[in-house]
Amino acid sequence: MDEQSYDVVIVGGGAAGLSAALVLGRARRRVAVIDAGSPRNAPAAHMQGYLSRDGMAPTELLAAGRAEVTGYGVEIVRDTVARVDAGFTVVRAGGEAMGARRILVTTGVGDELPDIPGVRERWGRDLLHCPYCHGWEVRDQPLGVLGTDPAAVLHAQLVRQWSDDIVFFAHTLDVSATERAELKARAIRVIDGEVVRLVVENDVAIQLASAVPGEPLGEQGDDFPGESVGVRGLDLGRTSEGAEGLDDRPLGLG
Repeated sequence: MDEQSYDVVIVGGGAAGLSAALVLGRARRRVAVIDAGSPRNAPAAHMQGYLSRDGMAPTELLAAGRAEVTGYGVEIVRDTVARVDAGFTVVRAGGEAMGARRILVTTGVGDELPDIPGVRERWGRDLLHCPYCHGWEVRDQPLGVLGTDPAAVLHAQLVRQWSDDIVFFAHTLDVSATERAELKARAIRVIDGEVVRLVVENDVAIQLASAVPGEPLGEQGDDFPGESVGVRGLDLGRTSEGAEGLDDRPLGLG
């Protein structure tokens, strides 16, 4: 197979990858960005808290970024990475090879959603992950936090900043007496029992075994590095302390 040669191949065409491509392109490096076209925030209609772009649709930001970097000769390749060979040679899903002096992995993280019917369909709309991203839009509304991770108790206390009507759905968590006291001190109600599905009609409702209704749900689950399958061939180490390699818990939770 024929091989093209680059100074840097960037795996991941989100904001981080395009930002790196912009700087490298301006430095007159030959750069290619391989983008699978599946950003983490694809379900979100808007992004918040991004200076000068607050409320912009994520797709618009990426379109503007691609236009900027291509102006400096950066190539955007719509594809996925099948493997990365030492040296470096990046082999794409279609079999095309790209040689590179350096590889920059900017695939970010992905979301591991709980296996509850209705959750995936409402992710990024009514089922929200980050209060700093979406909290303002649901401020002063009744909010629920789903306990899918030990850090969810702390997450519920954080969400309390945006509303004084918070319900913590313990789901599969065994909430300790100390944690219950902490939640009670913040006037956060605790509902035990596993969430069986998320029902959406005109509003959002969380249906438990006891059929307790709710409102927009905040979910604290697991993040995992959104790595390309091909990058795994580099045998990068993992760490929970954030040292070199890929961090299993990039938010420092757990």
